[in-house]
Amino acid sequence: MVGIRLIIIMAIVGGFIAYLADKMGSKIGKKKMSIFGLRPKHTSILLTVASGTIIAVLTIGVMAISSQSARTALFGMDKLQRELKLLNIEKADATLALNEAKGKVEEQNKKISELDAKMQASIAENDAMESKLAEVNAMYSKAQEALTSLTESKAQLTSEIEELEKTTDALRKGIINMREGQVYYRAGELVYAGVMRGGLKHDANVAQVNWLLQNANEAALERLGMQQQKDQPLQAIWLSKGVVNNAVAALDKSKGNLFFRVRTVANIIVGELAVCEIEIFENQFIYPDGTLIYSVDYDLSKGTTTHDNLLMEFLTQINHQAVQAGVLPDPLTGKVGNMDAATMIETSNAIRRTNGAFTINAYAKGDITTAGPVRLRLEVVPKAEKRATND
Repeated sequence: MVGIRLIIIMAIVGGFIAYLADKMGSKIGKKKMSIFGLRPKHTSILLTVASGTIIAVLTIGVMAISSQSARTALFGMDKLQRELKLLNIEKADATLALNEAKGKVEEQNKKISELDAKMQASIAENDAMESKLAEVNAMYSKAQEALTSLTESKAQLTSEIEELEKTTDALRKGIINMREGQVYYRAGELVYAGVMRGGLKHDANVAQVNWLLQNANEAALERLGMQQQKDQPLQAIWLSKGVVNNAVAALDKSKGNLFFRVRTVANIIVGELAVCEIEIFENQFIYPDGTLIYSVDYDLSKGTTTHDNLLMEFLTQINHQAVQAGVLPDPLTGKVGNMDAATMIETSNAIRRTNGAFTINAYAKGDITTAGPVRLRLEVVPKAEKRATND
């Protein structure tokens, strides 16, 4: 906006001066005026040059008066150039300083990055150390818990040992008319067995196990020829609390019936407590009532065996079949049942009434489970004759 105004002013002033110069030149030419003794022509030229000079001077003056920038350009150019030179020198110095500062900043950034990396490594190492410390603390806590448990177990075992010693002394004092050193239970011998119901509450299961142990204790006392005393109960067997607790836990977890067997762990001498363990089995149905367990054909005319030997061999095979089917045998004898003498005699007589060729069938007499025993109904069927049944 300032430049446009300045151009307009200069155009007006220059036009006005040109107008005056033209008028003066016309008058001088008409009157043939002479200045400084010059010819009119030369006088007119001089006036024209003078007017142009005045126009230039006035133009510059107007510009100087009207614009600070013009004044600065006319009268302060050298100063501006010097200042510009100084500014360029300062700019170069500043650029150099800036580059140095950038280099230092980059170096500092590099150092900061290195420090950050070291700090991250230190943090990671610290985290690893804290993790290891936590693991060590956890291991220490577990070790303390294990030590506490072992201490409690030791105290419990010590208490059980003391109780066992007291009970052993009481049992020795209560045994009369017995010779020292006599074995009344062999290792692994069955003391007592019973079927326990599963699916009951914990208290009921504890009562079932206590009932089992009580009956086992009475069986052991009966083996010794002793009777339980009301004023001072006698204990003939001993089981660790862990074994008893495991038995209760097995009943707590079971939904079906379980078969428990109390067995001795070593030869038991008269005067000592019978140290026992408990075996636990699922009491499954092996043979429902009336199931044919074993059947075999015989022809006595082709052999030399007697009736009694033949029958014993038959019963041995039944015992083998029942054990394979899952019936638990007696730990010492290996038998799963006993045949009464009357049944043996009747079966033997039925065999004698045949012509020597017959079939013997053995049926389950009642439901037979894992606990046993195997009760049999024997049937002798003569060949080509009516069959004879022996219940």
